[in-house]
Amino acid sequence: MVADAEVRIRLDVVTPEATELSPRVEISGPACAHVGDRIAPPVDLCERAAQCLTRGVRLGIQNGLGWAGGREMDVGHHRRSYGITAGILAAMSEDATTANETPAEKPKAPTRLVLVRHAVTAHTGPLLSGRMPGIDLSEKGVGQAEATAQRLAKLPVAAVYASPIERTTQTAQQIAARHSLEVQPLPGVVEADYGDWTGGKIADLAKTEEWKVVQVAPSRARFPNGESITEMQSRTVAALDEVISRHPYETVVVVSHADPIKSAIAHYSGMHLDLFQRVHVSPASVTVFDFHSFGVMMVKCNDTGGLDDLVLEPDASDGKVSDQVTAP
Repeated sequence: MVADAEVRIRLDVVTPEATELSPRVEISGPACAHVGDRIAPPVDLCERAAQCLTRGVRLGIQNGLGWAGGREMDVGHHRRSYGITAGILAAMSEDATTANETPAEKPKAPTRLVLVRHAVTAHTGPLLSGRMPGIDLSEKGVGQAEATAQRLAKLPVAAVYASPIERTTQTAQQIAARHSLEVQPLPGVVEADYGDWTGGKIADLAKTEEWKVVQVAPSRARFPNGESITEMQSRTVAALDEVISRHPYETVVVVSHADPIKSAIAHYSGMHLDLFQRVHVSPASVTVFDFHSFGVMMVKCNDTGGLDDLVLEPDASDGKVSDQVTAP
């Protein structure tokens, strides 16, 4: 009978239907008249070992062991010791790591991009000035530029950039003077090249078929003998991205024109270029984007009011300026 039992056990082990990935051991059972009752059910050693290991870790933590603690476990007829090192215990115990924790760093301020449209000129409204030279701010425009500079005076502006045209440069100079900065030219944000439309009356241009394309499907529009709106957006965004990379965690001002700013708003807010005509950018208005480690947020759009909510708050603990900015 014993010999038969041994044969049956071996057959059970090698039979394909009884084969399992987990190791199997026999656990002695009570004597029985039937040989089949002596065959132990399969035991998952991996699961049993994990359970014992968990109990050993729990005991080690509860006892506060500073040295390698362990617990013996019986696998079949062999007794093995599974030690739990102090390093593992420290990693699994919250109390062990509390004393060694270093204070978390304060979050850094975002890189803040302040887009400003130039103030008005005598041509703003009736004519498409484009890149025409010699167009200065009007008297009203000078007042608008001064008011915008006053609104931005409290911000910690690190640099001021401008499209290299008179009306944008003059607006930027008012802003830069409040921060003792020089205006840096930024050709990438210059006005669109309107080609043959430059200097034309908007009332006349609005009657053309090309104007309809500009308004309805700007991503497919190209100004006669000028640049396409897609090209304008591409070089505008490239120039702004370069400025952002130069000034991490700082506030920078870029003075540009309506269409380039609208195209930048579309890009950074995830709007298709064909929808950018739904955005309005007024003269001397402010649009603000905050660039964080994992994305960008539009904080202001076409703002012509107060900007006090953009001023950094003082840290009550040490009187210094906090890295946290006031929520818009």
